[in-house]
Amino acid sequence: MVRSKRILFLAELTKGYNTVLDIGTDHGFVLEKAFEMGYIKKGIASDLREKPLKSAENNLKNYPVTFVISDGFLAIKEHFDLAVIAGMGAYLICDIMKHAPKEDITYILQSNDKTEILREFLHNNGFMITNEYLVKDKFFYVVLEVKRGKSLMSQEDFILGPILKMKPESCLLYNKKLEQIDKIYESADEKRKEELNKMRKIYKNNELC
Repeated sequence: MVRSKRILFLAELTKGYNTVLDIGTDHGFVLEKAFEMGYIKKGIASDLREKPLKSAENNLKNYPVTFVISDGFLAIKEHFDLAVIAGMGAYLICDIMKHAPKEDITYILQSNDKTEILREFLHNNGFMITNEYLVKDKFFYVVLEVKRGKSLMSQEDFILGPILKMKPESCLLYNKKLEQIDKIYESADEKRKEELNKMRKIYKNNELC
């Protein structure tokens, strides 16, 4: 079955890991593709609700996967070396990451909105961004590769991405953001216009674009 570019890209990032935990697995498509491509040896599919977990169980019945009803990491007992948290809001991912294990684990994080909020949370809570990717599907998606550690990020880095801003493809996203700012600017109140002007300046001042 054909999967979206976002799903395919997330699956590619699992390559080389042994056991992958997929939080909020939904239909289990990321793990399914990762197994199909031979990227991983074992999976843990977790979701807060029973219905999507049953759907994932049906899609992954031929693979070595453990299925767990869990609120984020809270009910996960097995060891894993990569966790994927994707396709949800930035604030929810932040809440989930508050309970991330202390071990040396890699996290693949992809929020559907407000990536700047997620970056700031990571910076303030002992995580460092080791890579950033831009995926164009129906929308632009920013994918973060994260580990525990200290990082130095500015307000500009929260918005642009400390690594993404150095990649040429970032200009596609920044130009889209500028278009969005222009669309909402005229109907915004003065306080909001001030915020939008600051963001516009940051996007326009990126050296690559």
